[in-house]
Amino acid sequence: MIKRPEQLKLMAIGLPATPLNIGGPQAKRNDNSSSTTNTTTNTTTNITDRRMVVDGGGAAVNGSNNTTFNSVSTTDLGAIAGAMDLAKTSLQTENADMTSAVGLANQTFNKTVDANTAMFGINASNMMDGFSKLLDASNAVIQTAKDVNQTATQDVASAYQAAHDTSTGQNFMVAGGLIIAGIVAVTALKGKHA
Repeated sequence: MIKRPEQLKLMAIGLPATPLNIGGPQAKRNDNSSSTTNTTTNTTTNITDRRMVVDGGGAAVNGSNNTTFNSVSTTDLGAIAGAMDLAKTSLQTENADMTSAVGLANQTFNKTVDANTAMFGINASNMMDGFSKLLDASNAVIQTAKDVNQTATQDVASAYQAAHDTSTGQNFMVAGGLIIAGIVAVTALKGKHA
């Protein structure tokens, strides 16, 4: 059906080509008459053939989306067995290398522990000798301090005693001098009064 320019404009803005107020097939929506709707559903099934033909000594890989399919001919001329032997040999070699590396690491660790233990023993022994010598020196200093203190105490006591003896002796001399002076004075006074 050929559309008029007015209808094309209406369709361009999303409206029906024939307005409802004019009539047309859309006007039947407001009609109270019954209508029948037939729905037809079509189902399409895609079948993908993933068959692979592999001749003797060959291999094939086929994929679809995230699925991979492979096929290997049973007459591979020993390629798979060779690959398996190579993988097995590689794993055995890697295992032997890892065992050797772990053994070497263990030996290194043990030697380090032994060396540190010996060094710690030497350092501890030297430290104990140093502490022992420090204690001996401290005891000698303390004994010297005691001796000096005792000698000083004795010297101070002797000096005090000597000073006390001297002052006591001088007291007697002063007293003796005063007595003699008193006698002389009394004698002189008697001579003047007589």
